[in-house]
Amino acid sequence: MTHSVVLVLGDPESPAVNMRCAAFGSFMGRLRMADGRGATLVTGPADPASSMAGIATAAALLGENGDVHYVPTRAARDRVVAEEDGAWPLSVASRQRKVVRRSTGAIFRFPVETAGPAGQAEATPVEAFVTDWTGMPAPCAMVIHPAHPLSTGIAPGERASFTGRYCRNPLTGDLLPIWVADWVKPDFGTGAVVVNPGHNKVDLEFSRQVGLPIRFALAPEGFDGSPVSWLEPPFIKSGVAIRTGIADGLAYDRARDAYIALLVERGLAEVYSDSGMGRFLVATADPGGAAEVPWDDRRRTIVTAGHAGELVRLAPSSLLSAAEERVRGAELTVVAPSTRVESDLLALRLLLAEPEIEPPVKSAPEILLVGNTLPVKEEVDDGVLRLAMLVNAGALDTVALKPQQIEPAERFLRAHAALSRIDPVAGSTVAPDVGKTASRVKSLLGALDLKQAFTHLYRMQKGLTKSENVGQPDLLCYLALAHVLAGVSGPYDEETLTATWQQI
Repeated sequence: MTHSVVLVLGDPESPAVNMRCAAFGSFMGRLRMADGRGATLVTGPADPASSMAGIATAAALLGENGDVHYVPTRAARDRVVAEEDGAWPLSVASRQRKVVRRSTGAIFRFPVETAGPAGQAEATPVEAFVTDWTGMPAPCAMVIHPAHPLSTGIAPGERASFTGRYCRNPLTGDLLPIWVADWVKPDFGTGAVVVNPGHNKVDLEFSRQVGLPIRFALAPEGFDGSPVSWLEPPFIKSGVAIRTGIADGLAYDRARDAYIALLVERGLAEVYSDSGMGRFLVATADPGGAAEVPWDDRRRTIVTAGHAGELVRLAPSSLLSAAEERVRGAELTVVAPSTRVESDLLALRLLLAEPEIEPPVKSAPEILLVGNTLPVKEEVDDGVLRLAMLVNAGALDTVALKPQQIEPAERFLRAHAALSRIDPVAGSTVAPDVGKTASRVKSLLGALDLKQAFTHLYRMQKGLTKSENVGQPDLLCYLALAHVLAGVSGPYDEETLTATWQQI
């Protein structure tokens, strides 16, 4: 039997929307169970600490001011942009495409020097996304974000720190010190920045703060190196290449083309269009939180091998469920607020697309978007309110429940309680009119037209209530449909109701 998971996301700013999403999530779970597909309703991660550790190993988790964010990998972002993660609904995919920030440039690979005497480069170089490499012969350092695998972290109160390690400039072989800085954005490019102070204003400010050298690879045409022609940094995208050995005298743009052509040929660079999607909140610091995780305050992420930390408590988001095997390996349905398509639902999509989190997910989930839900001012029983939220509008429609819309749900539940207590007349067949209505209701529920389904089921209920002798097959039909739609209980067990549903 195919196992199904129904994952429910919420809107932290709207308890009413959360309740409506939970109601639709419960309905989808009952529908899957009735269809014989098995179903697990997931509203949060079963093991938050394990989920976070899995994400931190495959992607990046970064803590800041008590919040923990998931930073999607370049591989996951590329899969989503290329729509290689399955056929997501067009309405969802088109909205998500609009928030992607495109940047054209190239990925450069900087081999890392090992601590061994041979000075061999490590198999995995530091990759940096660069949009302007006209000064590529002159960088003085590589800077990475605090949670980067090569990071040694930053002490409290500091903004930058030297890791003690070096990488090679792929163009010249020069050794560049690897620094950690809190200003490096992990969600842009690769989370590593090539510091080129002679040709970049921001890099110049950082280099002067920490004492890095300032070199030049571009100068005005005719530059002879004499003191009267010495350059004032930054000298940006102008002049000709100097001190390069391979491009001296070429105009800056031709030199740029020469650098990339050579490094692509050597396998140390590739032209690339970065798709920035930001970072996503997945947990917050909370003394009463459900997740206790070992936290590395210097690296601002979960403790990994070779690093120290202390246990902290976090309140996790249900987004973390996307890292769990039970979710990734199941037939997945996601119920989410329509207002969270570009935020939480995009984060969920990226997590599912992460190739290093096992098992890999190749197909898109079924998506049920839930529209805005205005708070109900009157005091209403939760069971009544959940049913009214389900049956008064389509899932994506905005709902503003008034007393005249809540009353039918109240009457339905009262009548249901009464019908559940009657002694039906034994029989072997369903009455023709009941069978016809039951088939129509089942079809409407399968099509997620809960408003029309409720209308017809309500009429069936009224007919049975008025009947002096209710046949057992007719009552079973009604109870099976009522259970799937409203989640209400009755005198028969779920196995009997499921068997009845499948016979309708």
